[in-house]
Amino acid sequence: MIFFIFWLIGIIVAIVTTIINPTIRTVQAISTNLLFYQLVITLTLTGVQGFLGHVFKSDMVAEYIGWEKGSPFQKELGYAELGYGIAGVMCIWMSREFWIATIIITSPLFIGAAAVHLKEMMKSKNFKPGNSIILLPDLIIPLSLIVLYFISIE
Repeated sequence: MIFFIFWLIGIIVAIVTTIINPTIRTVQAISTNLLFYQLVITLTLTGVQGFLGHVFKSDMVAEYIGWEKGSPFQKELGYAELGYGIAGVMCIWMSREFWIATIIITSPLFIGAAAVHLKEMMKSKNFKPGNSIILLPDLIIPLSLIVLYFISIE
């Protein structure tokens, strides 16, 4: 659920900055602003949160998801999440080409995770919150990034 909250924070900050900045009025400018805050806030926060949980609280996260404890793959996932979290922060200073690269690198991870969680729900009947509720942000974050990117192209 925290990842969905991070997504909402990115949306709320983008809406507030759109309202207070009179130069953001076209569809492209609004979508660029929304995209910027999704990259900088949402990806940074989800990446850091994922890193901290999967690396430093692996067993607790495994139990919350319904996975076996002690898998070293969780730590690998955590470091991948740290990488996209760092990329999210770097979007502040980098070009749109970097933005699309960040979206391309991040989206398969989110969508792939959604597929894994869905398969776990169907095959193993694993409906723990960490396995089922995570489907929403695992799909909405990459889809919103992709859609906003294409809408923002001038």
